[in-house]
Parts: sequence; C-alpha cells; structure tokens
Amino acid sequence: MANWSSQKAWLENVRSDIRNRMDRTGQYGLDDAMSDELSELSLYDNHPADIGSELFERGKDVALRDLDKLRLQEVDRALDAIDGGTYGVCAECGERIDPDRLEAYPLATLCIDCKRKDEREHPDRSRPIEEEFLTPGFGRTDLDETDNVAFDGEDSLQAVWRFNQRPGYDEEYDYLAQDDYLNDNEGIVDDVEKITNDEYKSQLP
Repeated sequence: MANWSSQKAWLENVRSDIRNRMDRTGQYGLDDAMSDELSELSLYDNHPADIGSELFERGKDVALRDLDKLRLQEVDRALDAIDGGTYGVCAECGERIDPDRLEAYPLATLCIDCKRKDEREHPDRSRPIEEEFLTPGFGRTDLDETDNVAFDGEDSLQAVWRFNQRPGYDEEYDYLAQDDYLNDNEGIVDDVEKITNDEYKSQLP
C-alpha cells in the first residue's frame, strides 16, 4: 500500500480550515436576513440600484459558503478513500494515478489521460450557458425558410448595421455580406421573388 502521509496531512489541514470558517460566527455574513443587515423594514420601496452593492456582497458570501461546502465534500471523499485503500485509483479507468499528480493535487480522482479526455468532452464554460439560447442574437425571431414575411430579428440586425453605416467608408455595405446567413431576404418567401424586374425583362426573347 502506497504511503499517502503527505497528502493526508494536506487534506486534514484543508478540512480543518474549512470547518473553522463554517463554525466561526458571521464568517460568511449570512447570519442575519438581508433586510435586517440593511436596517430596512422592507426592500420593496427601494430601487434595485439602491441596494446593488449589498446584493452583490450577499451573492458573493453565498458563493463562498457553497464553494467551501463542495470542497469539504471532496476532501472528506479523499480522506475516506485513503482510509479505505482506494485512494490514488482513477475513478474512470481504474488505473493508478501518477503519484506526482497526487502530490501536486491531492484531490485528483482521475488519471491525467482520463482528465484530458474529460476536459475535451466537458470543457469549462467561459460564457454563461444562456448564450446558447440567445445566439445568434436574432435566433428566436428568425423567420427564414418559412412562409412568414414579417420583419424578423435578422432584418432588425441588418437595419441597425445600415443605420450605423459610416458615410464614405461603408458605402458598399460589404460588412453586411460577411456572414452568408445574413442574406437580407426581407419580404421574400420563394427564391423566384428575388428576381428583379430588370432581370426578368432581360431574359425575354
């Protein structure tokens, strides 16, 4: 059985620090209701900006508390694994985790290969998940490929771009054609409707 004494000592110190923070009165600033801390009978009569700083601080305190709870769970799980003899075994493939990896990060539960695979399949989100729903900006009101000829979100975006045209610089609207999807088909349902009168007359015998 491997000697995990240094990892165990580190984990026990981390657990002790977290528990001390949790036990210390007022450490997270969440002992009292927010209205009590503000000395307000009610928050309904306040503009949101009036308590913006206090709301931010409350949210930060909640995040710090929840982060400590999650870290404590990880530490307890690692210490239980040391006591049970399963510490240092990859939770994915069952192979031994490199001791150097555990020395650098005693909470590791995956070997380096499985960790890299996990990061490829589940990359950390650097942007809010809501953006998947909101992208493209006109996605919820995109009426292309339908029989609806209303002024949709795509048309609105193009209208804004035209409004912001810089005289003498963007006269050809080249920047509107950078994305083939923005094809400016306002009022067009069938492709035949894209044919202009001049194009039609030029094809007559």
